[in-house]
Amino acid sequence: MMIRTALWSGLVLVALASAQTTPTDPVVATVGKSNILKSEFDLQFNLFVHDALQRQGLPYSAEAAASLDVYKPKFLERMARETAITQAAEAAGFAAKDQAVDAAIEEVKGQFDSPEALDKALAEAGIPDLATYRRLVYEALTYNAYLESLEGKFQPSDAALKVLYVLSKRDFAVPTRYCSAHILLKTAKEAQQVIDRLAKGEAFAELARSLSQDPGSKDQGGDLGCEPRGTYVAPFEAALVALKPGETSKKPVQTQFGFHVIYLSKIEPAGYQSFEEVEPELSKRVQSEALQKYLDHRADQVGIKLFPENLGPSEAAPKQ
Repeated sequence: MMIRTALWSGLVLVALASAQTTPTDPVVATVGKSNILKSEFDLQFNLFVHDALQRQGLPYSAEAAASLDVYKPKFLERMARETAITQAAEAAGFAAKDQAVDAAIEEVKGQFDSPEALDKALAEAGIPDLATYRRLVYEALTYNAYLESLEGKFQPSDAALKVLYVLSKRDFAVPTRYCSAHILLKTAKEAQQVIDRLAKGEAFAELARSLSQDPGSKDQGGDLGCEPRGTYVAPFEAALVALKPGETSKKPVQTQFGFHVIYLSKIEPAGYQSFEEVEPELSKRVQSEALQKYLDHRADQVGIKLFPENLGPSEAAPKQ
C-alpha cells in the first residue's frame, strides 16, 4: 500500500507537542525539553502493529495487538531516539518545508479515487486522519533529509579499508567450489545412451540443450555454475566430487529428480575474496557503523528519559 511505503520507508516518528500531561495521558518519555505522551506513543505503536500484522498476512484484531505489547518498551526506546534525532535535524536546519510535505501528500492522494478512499486507507493503516498523516510525513522527510546530509561525511580512506580487510579476512573466506553441468533424463537407459554418445565425441552442451529435462539449466547447455559442497542432493554430490576436472560420469546418477549425466569442468580451490571484490561491502559497513555512532551521540546530547511504567496495556486489548 502506498500509505505504508510513505510512512515506514521514511522511519515514522512521533510528533512532540507542548500539551500538558493528564492522569489519563501520562508522559512516557522526555526528549530534550519536550514530552512524549502516552496518546502519542499509542498512535505510533498502533501503526507498528498494523504494519507488523500486514507483513505476516494477518488481519488486525484486538488480540493480535495485545500479543505485541511485549515490544512496547523497546519500541519506546527507538521512538525516543528517533525523536531526538529529528530534533537535532530541525536544529541543523533540515526541517521539511510546507511545499515538500504538500507534494508528498498530493502524490499519495493521487493513488486513490476519492478522499473517502484515502480516509479508509489511512484508517486501515492505523492513522486517524489526514492531519495526523501530514505530521508524520513532515517528520519522516525531516529525518531522512538529515540522514542523507550525513551519509557522505563518513567516507573511510582506502588505507583504513585495507587494514579492516586484513583484520576481518576470515569473513570473506570462499570454500572449494565445483564448476559443473548436467543432463537430466527420465530413465537410466536414456542416460546411458547419452553417456555413449558423449564417448563418441558429441558435445555435452548440445546434448543438454536437446535432451535435458531440467528447464533451469537446459538452455545453458546444462551449466550449473560453480557451487560448494552441500549445494546438491547427496547422490549427485557424491558423484560430482568423485570426478576429476574435464571428466563426465561414466554411469547414470540417480536422484529423486531422475537420472543425471554429470560433467565437472573445473574445481575452484578454497580461498578468499579479493579486496577489490569486497571493498564496496566494507565501505558500506564502516559508513553505517560510523553513522550509527554519530546518531547515538546526537541523541545523547539531546537527552532522553524513559518512563515505560506509564505505557500500560494496549488500548486495543480486550478488557479482562
